[in-house]
Amino acid sequence: MSIGEPGTVPPPGTRERGSAPQQDSRRRRRPWVLAAGSAVAVAALAVGLTVARHGAPAAPSPLSAVTSALAQTSARSYTFSLDATVRSPKEELNSDLVSGALNLRRHLGTESMTIRAAGKTRRAQSRFFGAYVYTSVFSASGFGGLWDKSPLAAARAAGIPGGDPYSFVSDQPLSPTELDVVLRAPGAAVHDSGFVSGPGWTGARYTFTASLAEGRSSVRGTVDVDRQGRVRRMTTTTEDRGQAGGKASFTTVRNITFGSFGGPVRVTTPPASEVKDTSGTPYWGFYF
Repeated sequence: MSIGEPGTVPPPGTRERGSAPQQDSRRRRRPWVLAAGSAVAVAALAVGLTVARHGAPAAPSPLSAVTSALAQTSARSYTFSLDATVRSPKEELNSDLVSGALNLRRHLGTESMTIRAAGKTRRAQSRFFGAYVYTSVFSASGFGGLWDKSPLAAARAAGIPGGDPYSFVSDQPLSPTELDVVLRAPGAAVHDSGFVSGPGWTGARYTFTASLAEGRSSVRGTVDVDRQGRVRRMTTTTEDRGQAGGKASFTTVRNITFGSFGGPVRVTTPPASEVKDTSGTPYWGFYF
């Protein structure tokens, strides 16, 4: 089509007339844009004033963070590994290696132990199934290869005898909440010690100190908590004394790690022919 053909060139003023409504539309929108921007600014200012007046939400205290992690870890299934050593001022008295898997909510669990003391090594196993604990010591222990069966409630009621107020025993499942005994003691102190990491996880480390048994025992250690609020590692050093303020008569060092949270825990009861029922008198087992 040539330049001189009708309709090829709009009449003079057509573009100006056609653009006027667009310009008016832009002019009409500007006040709304300005109003919206003002509203956002006012809202941001209000939030800023609220935060300044009331402060940001307070972070949990170190004690609260640790006790919450202990409870959360115990509330799900987990695997664990414990390395414990007991020393007198002159020599190592015994060392224990314990590993297992537990689901405390379903009352299921297994623990395998290797105990070295007085130049001898003994191995034992505990199985927790419902209301009972089964214990077998694979050595010349009087069981003759049998499993001791006892109500778990009887073991709990009997408690843990001995001089160490914070310890584990083979006839009771190892739970991280046992550390509450230390953290709730009068004068106990818990501190945030910063960033920590392990294989496949990152989190925070907390340190603590406490005095127990009227000053006859002191405990210090660390608790590592991952970003999901689960305990990954606990270390404790317990010094037991014959009297308050005296020198340590023996020292127990424990290193415990946790993992496989929420995984399955499968337990089978021993054959009936291999079980010796000692209801009411649980096998005391070994202390860690």
